[in-house]
Amino acid sequence: MKTMQKRAQKTRRIAAGFVAAATAGAVLGTMAPAAAASAGEVPSSSVAARAAEVVEKATGTADLTKLDGRSGSGHTGEGKVTVTAPETAAGDVRLDAPNADVSLGLPETKGTAGVAAGAGTVVYPDAAPSTDIAVQPTSDGAARTLVTLKDRNAPTTHDFSLKLPEGTRLTEDGENGFLITKSHGEGAGKSGGEGEDTEILGAIDAPWAKDANGKAVPTRYRLDGDKLTQTVDVTADTAFPVVADPKVSLGWSIYLRFSKKEVKDMAKTSVYHFAAVATVMACAKIPNAVAAAGCGAALTAQAGSLRGQMQDAAKANQCVEWKVSYVGVITNWKRYKC
Repeated sequence: MKTMQKRAQKTRRIAAGFVAAATAGAVLGTMAPAAAASAGEVPSSSVAARAAEVVEKATGTADLTKLDGRSGSGHTGEGKVTVTAPETAAGDVRLDAPNADVSLGLPETKGTAGVAAGAGTVVYPDAAPSTDIAVQPTSDGAARTLVTLKDRNAPTTHDFSLKLPEGTRLTEDGENGFLITKSHGEGAGKSGGEGEDTEILGAIDAPWAKDANGKAVPTRYRLDGDKLTQTVDVTADTAFPVVADPKVSLGWSIYLRFSKKEVKDMAKTSVYHFAAVATVMACAKIPNAVAAAGCGAALTAQAGSLRGQMQDAAKANQCVEWKVSYVGVITNWKRYKC
């Protein structure tokens, strides 16, 4: 079993979503192509406004944070995360959180200056041929980086360079995205190694893309070293503009994972003994004393349903993951192939 944490220190995880893939909304209406901006040139307010309008129709504006220049801060309940868009599209998006910083290089061919526009979007119109780039800090401590393919002349493949905290690596999350992880213990550095506890510092959500009619457009990632490439598969029927997004959410949670054997062992216990067994196998692994104590209380209260979930997973020969809040409440669970 592994202890998996979101954000900040060893009991925290910078959750969800850093490079590509995020929440989506419909992109309605085809916008006229924005005028190209030469390297370093500040786009006109009308060009920036049009670029922001397309993006914000795709993402919505309810979760956007107020911008201070090119920066915006979100809160996760236990800390502030500051997202800063670069001065030009040639720079990096920075996410500064307690004890963990990450950055993402934007895909571009020109150093177009970033302009704050719309309800809270920094845009880089025509940063690449027929392509606008945008960055959105959100109120929940996230960074969205968006690519708008304005017409069929736009490139459909975009590279994002990653700068991760020292000692971390990307691992697949089983849902077409990646986790930014750091291993501790005897098995550190060996994927799935015995005795390994895994700290999750961040996550790259599964990619998404939407066309002008709100229809999902197939898209995927390829990881090559510190470069993440997103490809959008447009067809003759695709309505432009198409918007695709990478996002980083910051939230502190603890992720507990159970192997097939652990799942089967816990599924065999009676409902009366389940909480005691699970406390030893799960809660004792949480390095934060408050969360460990809360986990025990939560197990007692949820023993019946959690045991039933373990039994379902055991029958399917699957592993189980619990999401535990920083005070020990089990807020979610899932089973997965392993």
